[in-house]
Formats: sequence, C-alpha cells, structure tokens
Amino acid sequence: MRIDHEPLQHDADGHPYSARYDDVYSSRAGAAGQARAVFLAGCGLLEAPRAWDGRRQFVVLETGFGLGTNFLATWQAWRDDPGRPAMLHYVGIELHPLHADALHQSCVDPALQPLAAQLARAWPAPRRGLHPLLFDGGRVRLTLALGDVAQMLPQLELGADAIYLDGFAPERNPAMWQPAVLRALGRLARPGARLASYTVARAVRDGLRDAGFEVQRLPGFGGKAQRLQASYAPRWTRRGAEPRAALPAHAQRRALVIGSGLAGAATARALAARGWETVVLDSGAPRLPAGLAHLRPSRDDNLLARLSRCGLAWLRTALPAAVGDCWIDGGILMAEPGSAPLPDCGPQLHCGGAISEGGVAAASGLIDAWLAEAAATPRQATVQRLRQAGGGWDALGVDGMVLAQAPCVVLANALDAPRLLRASDLHGDALPLRGQRGQGFVLPEGALPALRGLRRGVMAQTYAMPLPAAPQSSFVGATYEDAESAALDATEVWAHIAEGLLPLTGPLAPAPPAGAQLFAGMRAVGPDRRAAIGAWPDLDALHKPQAPPRAWPAVPGLYLHAALGSRGLVMATLGAQLLAAQIEGEPAPLERDLLDALSPARFVRRARLRGG
Repeated sequence: MRIDHEPLQHDADGHPYSARYDDVYSSRAGAAGQARAVFLAGCGLLEAPRAWDGRRQFVVLETGFGLGTNFLATWQAWRDDPGRPAMLHYVGIELHPLHADALHQSCVDPALQPLAAQLARAWPAPRRGLHPLLFDGGRVRLTLALGDVAQMLPQLELGADAIYLDGFAPERNPAMWQPAVLRALGRLARPGARLASYTVARAVRDGLRDAGFEVQRLPGFGGKAQRLQASYAPRWTRRGAEPRAALPAHAQRRALVIGSGLAGAATARALAARGWETVVLDSGAPRLPAGLAHLRPSRDDNLLARLSRCGLAWLRTALPAAVGDCWIDGGILMAEPGSAPLPDCGPQLHCGGAISEGGVAAASGLIDAWLAEAAATPRQATVQRLRQAGGGWDALGVDGMVLAQAPCVVLANALDAPRLLRASDLHGDALPLRGQRGQGFVLPEGALPALRGLRRGVMAQTYAMPLPAAPQSSFVGATYEDAESAALDATEVWAHIAEGLLPLTGPLAPAPPAGAQLFAGMRAVGPDRRAAIGAWPDLDALHKPQAPPRAWPAVPGLYLHAALGSRGLVMATLGAQLLAAQIEGEPAPLERDLLDALSPARFVRRARLRGG
C-alpha cells in the first residue's frame, strides 16, 4: 500500500522543517552533532568501551527515521571502530518518508555525505511495510519500517540492544510518545538495552519507567539543558509480554541444507554470509530454465501482495554481479485484453496491459551463483532419515550410514520433506503438501514468430519470456497438473499454453514448433498456497495451541523452507533471510502476521483449534 512522500521544507534560518508538525527535524545546533551527543553517546556507542564490543551482531531500533542522520552517524561509527560487530542491524520506523533527494540534500556533515548518497540511491518506494537496504557487503542492514509507529512496533520481531527514541516533540506529535508506544519498546528491548532521547518530558520519563526502563537525565545538547538516557531493567514480568530471548549461542556454526534448488541455495548463501559453514545435499531435482518474479498487487494489500513485495525486494539484493546472465529487468506485462499493445515489449503483441514490477530470472543461474557465494558444492545423496545426536543432527542414508552431521538442519527438499519428517518420527503428517506438475517449452531463436524479439516477460493465462543468458531464445509455460493424475503429453501441454497466450499472440499452430524442448518439473504446494518457512514445531511439547504459530515450541535446530509452489523465485531469498534471522536471533525481515502466515506450525494449529 503506497504512502506519500513528505515534502521537506525549511524554517526561516534554513533548518529542515515539517509543516505537518510545525517542528524542525533535529536540533538547530546540527543534526549530526545531536545524533552523536544524544543518541550514540546515550546508548554507549560513541566512545570505548562501546556497547557492541565483543558482539557478533548488534541491533538498533529507532522511532522516527526522519532525515536518517542517526542511522548515518551510527553507520559511520561502526565503520570507524576496528572492534565493531560483524553485522549491524538498524530498524527505523517512519510514517512520512522524505524523498531520496531530500535525504541526500539535507545531509550537510562532510563525514556523512558519502553515506547519505548511498542511502539515497537505495531508498525504496513509499509503501507500507518492511524494506531491506543492505550496505557494506550486507554487513550493515537497514530495515526501513514504513508505517505508523503504534501499528509497526507490535508487528516487529526483534530484540533491540539500543533504542533511539526520536521524533517530533511530544507536544507537536503526542501519538509518537503515548504510553502504548513506550510499552511496546519495552517488549522489544533485550535485557540491559540502552535507550536515548533528546526529550526529558515528564510523561515520557514516567511511561518509560512503567515499561521497565531505569531513567536518568544528563546534560543536553545544543542549548537544551538535559537529555534522557535509560536502560532496560524491568523489576517484574508483564503478563502476556513476550520476553526477548538472549542471543543464541552456537558452539559450531555449521548447517546441513537438504535440497539444492532455489530454497536450498538461497539458504546456504544467507547462512554463509553470517559466517556459517554449509553442507548441501542434493537429490537431483530438475531446474526450471527461467521464471517470472513479480509483484502480486491487490486492492486490499493482502498477505500475498505483501509477501511478494518483500520477496522481490530481497531477491534484488541477491542478484549476482553478472546480473545479465540471470536477470532481465523492466517489469512483467500483465495482459489486459482489449487494451492497446505496448511498443516496448519487442514483438507486435495483440494487446497491452499493465506493467507489474519485477523481471525474468534464470533459476539455474541463480542457484549456481548462490551456491558459489556460499562456497558449497552439493553432494548427490538421498537422506533416509534424521537422528538427533549430541545436541545436533545426523543425516542417515538408505544404508543407515551417516551422510553428514550438523547442529542445524534446514529441510529445503520440497515434496520430500513430509516423507523425511515421518521417517524421522517428527510428525511429518503435520506438513500437508501436495505435488503439482508444471510443464513448458524452451523455444530456440525464431521458433515462434509471434514472440520474436521479446524483451520482457508477458503473462496472460499462461506466460512467455526471453531467457536471460540467451535472450534470442524463450520459454513458454506452464501447466498446473495434479501430480496424482497422468501427465499431459507434449501436444496437450502446447495446446494449454497456446490457449492461455491467445490474447497476446493470437492463434498459434496446433503443435509445438520444431526444436522446442519440453521441460517438466514438480511444485510443492500447501493447502493455503503459501510457503512453509520457519522452525519445525515440537508437537510433543505443545500445550497452548491457541498461541501464535511463531510462538510454538520448536524442535531444536530443525528448520523448514518448503512449499514455495510457483513463487520460488520471489520467496526463496526472503525465506532464506527469515531462517537465517531465526537461527542467529536477528530482526525478522517480515512483520509478525506474515511470520505466522508462513510458519510451518499453522497447519497443525488450525486443525487443533478446530478440534482435529
């Protein structure tokens, strides 16, 4: 759902100013100076010893992203510190985002200007939800949460080490400082987390104390007499609150990934970026030559629309440097019969339509690139069952011999996941997946005149696309066949595709053209057609099925990345980041309702709540 850019204005003295709140964005003594003296100093990040010393990762949460100066100053401090954590997570909430140009122009501190230019180039479109922005090779991760702070905070899944309580003054924007917001910050704070703010208003101090913070006032900055500093040290446990778990301790950072398709390769890449060794086992499933990765817009911005938007954003962060071999940008034409043809698609199509954000991806090329980044060479092997051993897992082959051992296992093996869970006495029947066959054709250059020169993916009831590594060739598809039924033959597959493309191409020949190569693959689909991604639930330890799926007890070290269906290209990278965040205790890349929508526990929860 789109929100509006906030126009940046200036007061009589030239300071960035908001007419909406009749207030300046930062201290008139300087935004960068305020960032360092109030927020970084208040959270122990300005001078040694710093709060992040000795940490593998560190999480900062900010209310009121504004000009982005606090983020830029924190990023620069991280860069300047030889003892910095390997990964800096920064989650900033903003309801009224500025335009990228305004962000860049408002930064006047010479030390921060190069970083401001990077931030402006990565700045997302103004849509509600979480937006990932990665810097310094992914070691600095800004999650921009666009939306109202009172609505976004309960949707965040994270443990904050530092909190910047910012925003326009309490008397100008009281909604930003209401007690419910301050209590939500307490629920997201890790024990000992530091909080800083420029305001020492009595209502803010009282609200923070009620939320579990110990508050003190210190000398202020830029003419203000005082600033606020606090630490999270609650003297009680609030009923219904979800305590922030301590950072997980992994004695051995080694993971076994079963499956080397899109889900497995993306997972291996995400874990390797965090310093994990990954062992990938592959059963040899066929790879889709190419596919469409695009948004699924809806008027009500439903779950699928939000997931596809976040998934596409994460996919873009994972495109390899040699992007032309794996990706064709420019959007996807969604056909609208009766509309005028668009001239920039290549061939003279029979109709036009709307261009959906996205592109064409070569699945096989992405898989190879991601596995190379993870330094993982898949081993051909069939895992018969899993066995818990010594605080970790053994993967056993058909002969009972150990194929691999690791503290963490990720099942990215699609339709084989329920079978493997059943064989391992891990309630595989709780994962109700079904197979769906998909068939299409790779067409050589000139095989289909109606698609000659195709420059982007086009979709009607079926679809066509140029192949990224060989744009003179194309791929057309696809069928959706029940795996339990007999497979359609080549002529039937072609007839289905030709009928679906009719609004775009007009009538096609009744048989596939010479040189067409039939491709057949199998999708794993859940009953609600959403992916199943997350920790595998420990059903033997479950006592409260009414709890949200994300809060169910989990089998230690066992995760699932399956049921991507026909949305593997959009969901694989997002799912991999979600799993890596769960394993490492990082901020989740999705809001809580979307985490529940993907949780593998949701299938059992529904059945048990219905008395099944």
